[in-house]
Amino acid sequence: MRVGSFRDPVWGHELELEMVPVEGLEVIEIQRKPSSYHVQRLKDSIRKLGFVVPVMGVRREGKVIIIDGQHRFLAARDLGIEEIPVIIVPERFAFDLMEFNVEKQMSLREKAYVALNVYRWYLDVSPERPENDEELRDSIESVHFVTLGLAYEKQPRLFGSAFESILHRVDNWLGLPLREAVPEREKRAGALLEVEGLVRRAVEEIQKLGVSNPFLPRAVVSYVNPIGRRRIVEETYDEVMDIMKARLQRLVDNPNEFLSYRYEEEEPF
Repeated sequence: MRVGSFRDPVWGHELELEMVPVEGLEVIEIQRKPSSYHVQRLKDSIRKLGFVVPVMGVRREGKVIIIDGQHRFLAARDLGIEEIPVIIVPERFAFDLMEFNVEKQMSLREKAYVALNVYRWYLDVSPERPENDEELRDSIESVHFVTLGLAYEKQPRLFGSAFESILHRVDNWLGLPLREAVPEREKRAGALLEVEGLVRRAVEEIQKLGVSNPFLPRAVVSYVNPIGRRRIVEETYDEVMDIMKARLQRLVDNPNEFLSYRYEEEEPF
């Protein structure tokens, strides 16, 4: 049930306030696992004060998706409350609002999933929009998060943080329409997964030599990194991935060569 509308006092965006049945609400996919302790605290608060702080949501395919307030929603549901107040915001602002309202710093995987969801939203709405469009670039912190998001979907245990510094410098925005850019993004994610698979094999071979360290995967990536700490990189994404695959295969075949490497070094070759 629509209660009314108002404009935010800064930018003047028109927002709606609605009473929405709890059974008709969903939480956006990339939210963190809820805290049962926090839900219980909110239930105690609601019993004493009532449900006085609306959640925030967007309309999507006939549903209202919560982007901020999942703990309040869960507490209300547990208490048997049938409907709660929801501020409906334009979906184009949803991801920015969600990022600014998280309680803790997002992990790399969470950032990647957020970027991928934003990317897919633009793809659905405007598939002919160039990937390097200014509005899209403003909505996604860095396009390498999209590639990482695709890779994480196929391999949730990806050593993402070991590759991020490299990807940030070589995975650039494409001048292609989004519908054409998606296959390239998937290809890049596939190449990253091939490299990661070789990293795992190299780590296994090095561990057979008695080396045991939780940071070994990161050290192996650093060892085969062809761009070191360079800020300006001339190599393309594919060239960097191909070099890393070749070096990793050599390391799998000859793991002893890693034993003389000091992790602080960035360009052993």
